[in-house]
Amino acid sequence: MNKAYCPSCNEYVEYSIRQNIIKEYKGKEVNVIENIAQCKKCGTDIFVNEIEEENLKRLYSKYRKVAELITPEEIMKLRKKYNLSQRELGEILGWGKMTVNRYERGSLPSQSHSDYLKLMIKNEEIFKEKVDEAFINKRIREKTYQKIANKFSDTIAKMKRKILNKSLTHEESIYNGFRKFDFDKLENLISYIADKVDNLYQTSLNKILFYIDFTYFKRYLRSITGLRYMKYEHGPVIENFMYRDIIDYPSEKYTVIEKETSEGATIIIIKSNKNYDLTIFSKNELEVINNVINKLKNETCNSLSKLSHQEKAWIEIPIKSLITYEYANDIRLFI
Repeated sequence: MNKAYCPSCNEYVEYSIRQNIIKEYKGKEVNVIENIAQCKKCGTDIFVNEIEEENLKRLYSKYRKVAELITPEEIMKLRKKYNLSQRELGEILGWGKMTVNRYERGSLPSQSHSDYLKLMIKNEEIFKEKVDEAFINKRIREKTYQKIANKFSDTIAKMKRKILNKSLTHEESIYNGFRKFDFDKLENLISYIADKVDNLYQTSLNKILFYIDFTYFKRYLRSITGLRYMKYEHGPVIENFMYRDIIDYPSEKYTVIEKETSEGATIIIIKSNKNYDLTIFSKNELEVINNVINKLKNETCNSLSKLSHQEKAWIEIPIKSLITYEYANDIRLFI
C-alpha cells in the first residue's frame, strides 16, 4: 500500500494517481503524460519524490528529442572515446566543475552547450582546436593533452608545433614586421645561433632574435621570423613569454639543457644539433643574421640586457606592451 505525506491532512495517507498532459515546455510542444499523486482522504495533490522523478525523466526525454539536445549517453560516449573524466572534459570546454556531471545525470544542457558538444562529436577538428585552446590557456595539464594527442595519432611535438603556430601567427602588421610567423625559419635560426654562440641562454636568445629581426627590418622593411616582441624587465622578449613554449618544444634542431647554479637557480642553455638548414634564408637575411651574431656572440646576458635598455624600443613604451617595428630605425647596434 503506497502512502505519502499530505500537508493538508498532516499525516501519511494513501494516494491515487491522476494524469495530466504537459502540452508545452520551454516553448516546445511535448504532450507528455504527468502522473500526479492525489490524497484519497482530502483530494489534495501531494508530492511523491519517485513519481516526480519519473515525470521529469519523461519530460526531459521528450524535450531533448524535440529540441534536438544532446543526450547523457552521447556525452559519456564522447568522454569514453578520449578517455576523459568529467572534470577533464569540463576543463577543455571551460565550463564549471559540475556541469558535465549534471548533464550526464540527466539535467538539460543549454542549447548552446548542446550544439557545441554535438559539433565536436561530428567534427573532430573542432574538438582538437578546443583542446589546443585549453592547453594554451593552461586549463588542462600536459598529461591530459598527451592522452588526447595519442588518440589523434599525433605526437606531442606535432601538437605543440601547431599550438605555437596558432599563438604566434598574426596578420601582417608593423608589430610583426609585415611578415607572418615562420616556424621553420625560427627553428633553424635558433639552431644556427646556438651553434655560433657558446652557452646560448634563453635570456640572450630573446635579445639576439630581437636584434636580428629589427636590424633586418631597418634595412629591408620586413622582419625575418615574423615574431612580435614586447617590453619586459630585462629587455625585449617574444610576446606573451612564448619563448618558454618555444624552448619547451621538442625540436630536432636544438637541445635544451637545464643546469642548477650554486645559488640553487635553474638556468636554461640551448645547444645546436648542427642540422640547421640555411637554404631557407635569403642572401640578405643571412648577411644580417651573421652580422648580428658576430656583434653579440661574446656578450653576457647582463651586457645584452643593458644594451637593449638603451634602445628607444625599450625606453619609450610601457612594460609588457608590444614593440612596434617602427623603432627599428633607431636601433643602435651598428651605429
